[in-house]
Amino acid sequence: MEPLAWEAIAVMTIAVGAWIRTVSSGLVTVMDVLWGLGFIVIATARIVALGGTDLVGWVVYGAVILWALRLAIHLHLRTKHRGEDPRYVRMREGWGDRWWWGSFVQVFLLQGIIMLAVAAPLRPLLDASTRDALPQAVPMMAVAGLLFVVGLLIEAVSDEQLRRFRANAGPGQLLTSGLFALVRHPNHLGEAMVWWGLGLAALAMGGWSVWPVLFGPLLLNLLLRWVSGVRMSEVDLEERPGFAEWIATTPAMLPWPRPKR
Repeated sequence: MEPLAWEAIAVMTIAVGAWIRTVSSGLVTVMDVLWGLGFIVIATARIVALGGTDLVGWVVYGAVILWALRLAIHLHLRTKHRGEDPRYVRMREGWGDRWWWGSFVQVFLLQGIIMLAVAAPLRPLLDASTRDALPQAVPMMAVAGLLFVVGLLIEAVSDEQLRRFRANAGPGQLLTSGLFALVRHPNHLGEAMVWWGLGLAALAMGGWSVWPVLFGPLLLNLLLRWVSGVRMSEVDLEERPGFAEWIATTPAMLPWPRPKR
């Protein structure tokens, strides 16, 4: 059986299991926690299917585990105290009595498919038999590693800044300091950087022929910026004091100078 089939079976097994667990309650935020962990499952399934990997593959595997576990722990602690994400509350209200089925399609199945697509850079990185390193692989890997590490730090620091702000400021307030003064969603920026780093590493080690794997980080970038990230998050922020000025003076994900009002 092809490694991709192993990945799909593993991810969909987890997605279906998580969905069944949530049918009685209708609370589906657990899938956010499984987002990062799903990539560990995908990478593990590929390594098992391939019968192992090489040093590059193990380093990448360790990096993915580090990123995924930090994100999963953070989201678990956040949802434990916060409850259901407002995005899912709106979805549940829209589906009504059909939410038990709609949640499977719109949350669990869809996220499983997106995971498999975003994970594309991991495939040439974990498959030692496809190595076709570019002449400039060393500097490319250095840049890729820097993107990954900086992205991981931005994501972790911004998540911690937001956690502390929520604990101290109370509900209805808007965080516009720290990393949130540079971009409105630094945690999304950090996650995008992590996956662009993995995409660049895949090119460096797999050669130009693997360029289609960049669809993974591109898809994630587009989703974070235009679909499930910035847009859906800001629906719940629109009524907070200072929101209009924050939007006007602070870019969404990519920092660039904007005039202060």
